[in-house]
Amino acid sequence: MAHKQREAYLAANLIFKDDRISWVHNGETYQVMMGWEQPIMAKMAEVCVSAGDKVLECGFGMGILSDEIQARNPGHHTIVECHPEIIVKAKAWAADKTNVTIVEGDWLDLINAPGRFNAILMDTYVDNNLHKRFTWFCRNKGEHNCKVSWWNWTGKTTGAYMMLHWTDVTFTKVEGLNAPENDYYNRNDYYVPLKVLSRTPTTYGVLLSSNINLSQTETVHIKKVYGNTKLLTCADPGNPSLEIKDVAGESVMFKCKGVYSINDGLLVMTGTNNMIVKRDGSWINKKMNEIVVGDKLYKADNTEVEITKIEFDSSETVHNMFKVNIDSNYFVNNILIRKGQDNA
Repeated sequence: MAHKQREAYLAANLIFKDDRISWVHNGETYQVMMGWEQPIMAKMAEVCVSAGDKVLECGFGMGILSDEIQARNPGHHTIVECHPEIIVKAKAWAADKTNVTIVEGDWLDLINAPGRFNAILMDTYVDNNLHKRFTWFCRNKGEHNCKVSWWNWTGKTTGAYMMLHWTDVTFTKVEGLNAPENDYYNRNDYYVPLKVLSRTPTTYGVLLSSNINLSQTETVHIKKVYGNTKLLTCADPGNPSLEIKDVAGESVMFKCKGVYSINDGLLVMTGTNNMIVKRDGSWINKKMNEIVVGDKLYKADNTEVEITKIEFDSSETVHNMFKVNIDSNYFVNNILIRKGQDNA
């Protein structure tokens, strides 16, 4: 039924008035969007968009949300719209705006397009893909700390289905709407939902297929290391003194999604893994997700390697990871890794 209604909507001749867009289906008139929503759209843009952001807006409608987003000076503003008559109006609205791109079609079509967004705002109509694919879409297209909001048709702050089965959704109240009678929302108050996406893994470790250093020259596949093992350690790369020590703590295998790769796989690890890097001539402690291109790593042969490439894989791929809890810094793939006790 929903699929047929969407097809009918996309084929319909819409009725455009100053305060609404509507259409007629099976003899009944339905509102697509109305002007009284302006306070909601203003708050939606306020909680999600900052100056310079790359913003994706799904559904142009009357352009109310589009105006509010533009008022916040985004770096770039992508609008995707599927109804042919609204596309014409969206293009006319965007004609004098150099930071706006109008995409014709479904937001899901952008999944394979390059680029990610700092904010994703969803306000579509008879959308068959919203509950099926939107959370997956956002995980793949959102930057770290991407802010996501969508139409809260319930006007409430509970309901897993309304929250798209996300947790940690926050709400901002909009009061005194005084909406005229319509077929989709008739409350005086509204709660704007907000989900902030984190692309940072919640645990730490290195890829199970890595090699762990038993000495300056001898390494062994991590998956062969169990129980007590002698590892090559280094307390301070600034005044290096390499020492072979017993692993006093535990070795743990686990699985995770979302890993960082340094220099095309030199190290593959989770974002909260503790590292030691040289920056501005000094050795400092940083999490993997704080490391930048240009930092240097210490090698077991008493040399350094500069980080020239950092990639983040946010796909659904499940990676087998490994962590070592010891009170000394140790080497993986001949690169010094900071001790893991304070990562838990």
